Amino acid sequence: MLLRLLPLFSFLFLPQVSLAQQVRNPKPDIAPESCPVTKPYQTSLFVPPSPYEAKADAGHFWFGSDRLWTMLQSDGTWSGLPHYTPSDLTFRQKLLFYRQGNFPRTEPRPKLIVTGRRLDSPAPPLLSDRTTTGLNGDQQSMVVGINLPTLGCWEITGQYESDELTFVVWVAESTSQREPWTETRRKYLLPRAEHGDAGAQFWLGAGYEQGWSGRADFQEALKWFRRAAAQGNADAQNNLGQMYEDGEGVQKDYVQAAQWYRKAAEHVPDRGGAGQGRNNLGLLYMEGLGVPKDYVEAYMWFSLTNPNPNPSLSHAKDQMTPAQVFEAERMAEEWKSNHPEP
Repeated sequence: MLLRLLPLFSFLFLPQVSLAQQVRNPKPDIAPESCPVTKPYQTSLFVPPSPYEAKADAGHFWFGSDRLWTMLQSDGTWSGLPHYTPSDLTFRQKLLFYRQGNFPRTEPRPKLIVTGRRLDSPAPPLLSDRTTTGLNGDQQSMVVGINLPTLGCWEITGQYESDELTFVVWVAESTSQREPWTETRRKYLLPRAEHGDAGAQFWLGAGYEQGWSGRADFQEALKWFRRAAAQGNADAQNNLGQMYEDGEGVQKDYVQAAQWYRKAAEHVPDRGGAGQGRNNLGLLYMEGLGVPKDYVEAYMWFSLTNPNPNPSLSHAKDQMTPAQVFEAERMAEEWKSNHPEP
């Protein structure tokens, strides 16, 4: 994903009232009445079409229509967002948007555009990455990373062709009201991770990446993902690839991303990180990022994912000759014979 870096000089022109508002709020992690955050009782509850889950995750709700929807937190806040890198001043968030239909079949990089403006004080606009596709079983999503230049009340808009979805969130500094819940889990995972439990190491890394116990900490996430990855945990290997691709806590490095995706992709069966690693590696081959641009390799990896056919297969096939498709399918069969399922 190609992140456009926010010029440092833009922060020099932020009015002082912006900072004052952040300091004076006595409960910075709770949205003030002046911020019209989007909440479930303010809109008719949307139920996504099959195969998506009808019920959103705990503490969240679905918002939108079958043309374009997302999942929002019920309290209307994004608390404790991480910085993109330790020296970066912006606040990082990943968004998942959904729409009905097989959009990844022709769009490995969907034409979703995400914009945002601060409502309670002047601020530079948010910056967004290029959108990519996400696959979770047969559930497809459009994934985009955004960087918010300040805390405060933000109106976020996602637009896909003629369909538009807008919501308002309060971007806050801390997550004090959630810490008792998450700290219990962190204390449960930490001793197991320190004693070499790869699963605990992965989940501890995920907690630090997502900020489950307060502000996200990419350096701690990297540490625990690396330990789990060294033990062959496919989920950790795939997540390391994503962090290198996105430049989260590290310099963006597509070569490293491809190496970690490949490690994840080599696992069988293709559940979780293994299948995601194959899909992500295929996308890098499609665009020539960190690996030579190679539609045959991309097609092979897409064909090895679940669900099969992968929606990206047809896009790769459109760029290939019949002989190349034949070779990719031969390579996939050879790979499967060399990697039998246990």
